[in-house]
Amino acid sequence: MKLSDWMKEQACNDKALGVRLGVNRATISRIRRGLNRPSWELATRIKQTTGNAVTADDFLLDRQSLRKRSEAAE
Repeated sequence: MKLSDWMKEQACNDKALGVRLGVNRATISRIRRGLNRPSWELATRIKQTTGNAVTADDFLLDRQSLRKRSEAAE
């Protein structure tokens, strides 16, 4: 499950999840939008916090997706 989908289901915003995970709102926002990937440690905390609904596998992106995001940012 995507982090953004879980957050919508739980009515959880970036700030609230950041507090629960011990990171700032901007970090959650960048991860949620796919601009950054979490560290292994943070991905583990996300998995625990979401009750295994969001796992490290959910943050893996194929090269094509990364390329499209990179081109869109330019």
